[in-house]
Amino acid sequence: EGPKNTCKMQTSVSPASPDDWVWIAHHKTGTKVAEELARVLCRSSGRRVAKNTWREPPRKAARGLCHLVLKLQPQDIARWTGGGARIVHLVRDPAEMVTSGYLYHRRGSEPSWTNSTLCSRDLCQLPDAAAATGDKFAAQRFFNAMPAAPWLRLLGCPPSARTYLDCLQTAGLAAGLAIETRRAAHTIETMLALQTVTHGPGSRTRQLELRSLERASFNATFRSLAAWLEHPARGDTELLARARRLCFGGGKVLTAAHATRGSPSRAGSPLAAAARAWASNNATPALRELSARCRCSRAALELQPLFSARQPVAPQP
Repeated sequence: EGPKNTCKMQTSVSPASPDDWVWIAHHKTGTKVAEELARVLCRSSGRRVAKNTWREPPRKAARGLCHLVLKLQPQDIARWTGGGARIVHLVRDPAEMVTSGYLYHRRGSEPSWTNSTLCSRDLCQLPDAAAATGDKFAAQRFFNAMPAAPWLRLLGCPPSARTYLDCLQTAGLAAGLAIETRRAAHTIETMLALQTVTHGPGSRTRQLELRSLERASFNATFRSLAAWLEHPARGDTELLARARRLCFGGGKVLTAAHATRGSPSRAGSPLAAAARAWASNNATPALRELSARCRCSRAALELQPLFSARQPVAPQP
């Protein structure tokens, strides 16, 4: 008998089941609010919440599960969309994702990777062979063996920067935002790819924009979401009150840009205002193109793509 293949490839993993609810959020599209909403709506309907943080396949259960999927990779989209599960996809204008990420990382949030001289799944990309096992612990060992410096140079960080935090704090505003745009490009492209795959007649995906969860529109959005999921207690006012407490109570989730008092990067600071102005002035051509492709609020403003032709371009004589 020959040697057994012990490589745990995930290419043939069965997709999420039709009875499942899948919550997918990307970095800076509302990962925390997705987790809170999933807990409220899933647990109150008798569903267990299974958290998937990096290339982990869908788990199976005798009855419908709730999957909370964070850090989705494009090669894994089919495993979540191919089985007919209901999908709640949190989306956000790419320009807002970049400005929020820039301010968030510049002030030192998530220091385990922003203030590390080693790679992480938020900063670097693994070779396909190293990422294919779907084992996040094995992947972390690969990341820990990779220095961050070459990736910082690729992003355009100053030569003296040893960490991503150092990079953003030493680069100027426009340069720092351009660097964050490059770092976030993979996440944004994954979000847009999932939008494209799940868009169209008969879709079982609810595109949930982060803006729709602001205080003024939260109640209507939550009720609409519960009805779309056919939640057994969708008309329960206590369910809505519980969701509001989790999302707004104690400054936890949907407060002003997760700002820290006294920080130069907090929501009301001149730096934050300048970053928002940069985004509203269409940022960079590449980022404007991504925003135009997103089915988000800015689409209503008729933000046109710069490079994506709506009709085939006739050949020039």
